[in-house]
Amino acid sequence: MAYFFYTIINLGCAYLVYKLILRYQKTFQFNRFFLLLTLVLCFLSPKIEFEIFETVPSLTEVKLDSQNFILDTDEEAIGTVTSEFQEPIRSEINYLWYLYFVVCLCFIIRFLKNLIHIFKLTKNSTKSVEALKVIEIKGLKNPSSFFNYLFINPDSLNNNGHLKSIIKHEIIHCKHWHTLDVILVEIFACFFWFNPFVWLYKRAITQNHEFIADELTIQSGVDIEDYSQSIINSGKKEYRIQLSSGFNFIQIKNRIIMLHQSKSTVLHRNSKVLLTLLLFGGIFIFSSFKNPDKPLIVVIDAAHGGKDPGQLSGTIKEKDIVLNISKALEALSDKKLKIITTRSKDVFLTLDQRIDFINKQNADVVISLHCNAHSNSDTYGVESYHFEEEILNQRFKESMKYSYIVASSLMKQGNVQMKVKSTKGFKILKETESPATLLEIGYLTNKKDRAKLVNTSQQKEIAKAIYDGILEASKIELD
Repeated sequence: MAYFFYTIINLGCAYLVYKLILRYQKTFQFNRFFLLLTLVLCFLSPKIEFEIFETVPSLTEVKLDSQNFILDTDEEAIGTVTSEFQEPIRSEINYLWYLYFVVCLCFIIRFLKNLIHIFKLTKNSTKSVEALKVIEIKGLKNPSSFFNYLFINPDSLNNNGHLKSIIKHEIIHCKHWHTLDVILVEIFACFFWFNPFVWLYKRAITQNHEFIADELTIQSGVDIEDYSQSIINSGKKEYRIQLSSGFNFIQIKNRIIMLHQSKSTVLHRNSKVLLTLLLFGGIFIFSSFKNPDKPLIVVIDAAHGGKDPGQLSGTIKEKDIVLNISKALEALSDKKLKIITTRSKDVFLTLDQRIDFINKQNADVVISLHCNAHSNSDTYGVESYHFEEEILNQRFKESMKYSYIVASSLMKQGNVQMKVKSTKGFKILKETESPATLLEIGYLTNKKDRAKLVNTSQQKEIAKAIYDGILEASKIELD
């Protein structure tokens, strides 16, 4: 939604620059270049981030309302009060997406129908006039072209004076590949139909095509007065074939004015062009440049180790599984997430040693990795814990956020059950100074969970899911 909003603002600003500076300038070829380039860039710029300085928030930086979490008090562990959180249902957003895709489909069908109609007509080509293949259509009032095909009423072929102007005009459309511009803007309209400036761009691009063809037709030797009269005579004929360039498509008044308007001085034209580029450059920079954020410092605590094997299932040891996933996470460390691990080999560290190490890192978030176990072998899934503090402070809210988002990311891997809990137990959560979550990544006592946990490729996928969850959560701002 944020992307769509930014594209409307960007395209609106670019169109305003064109309307105020270029619209009445006889820099038609540059105008064409400007309209096409800005049309494409305005839809790309919100997705392009140049790390220079921050001007607009990242599209993914949306606020998360604390009411998105529904509390359900439950006592699952003796002496530990837990609160489970469930993901809110966003059916309204889904309906909006359904509506968007339905309307897109309608426009795509319309576009394809027009293309098929034109391709069927091109099979009726009977003769050629210069570079154009002529297709005679009885009852067609407005001559128009599609690439090198000219659609024309047979009666117009008998008017030699009028025909000469039409042929010169449509040959210019053909040589300058104006049909490609028309198709491009039609495709944009199929997917960005909600953006009013797309339709204004469509009109401006088609109008500029006519200005180009009019100017070059006169330069080819056609008398300007006779040509103007041809435009006036054809002005009442409005119908043309869709996706084609029409001789009398644009308003008579504008075309006549531009035909008779004198060119401004080279200095004046160049200054207008330079001003246009500077203004659009500012728009593009405003919507694309982003502050080079410092990487998020993440400490991954691989629990147990050395003489402490953790949970056991035959020869399978919890300490080995969490160490492998911790190493896989460390390998994913990049400019976005700087991942630090409490241990890189099978060594034992006391809980106090781990907490002391974590607090020295000044971490933004801490994830303590564990494997779960239960007397009931059917119990499976992901659990995450964060410390429940007496006051709803920032650390508590951040811990809750990471607990939920990271567990959700793991759940997408096939763990269809997850629980997010707050607790006053777990020393590592209580004494760690940074937002922290204790993550139980699966049950060694469950056959399916155990098969995933011991599989090397699955361990890497678990690490990637944790990475994605941390990154996603880091972009969500809490009130």
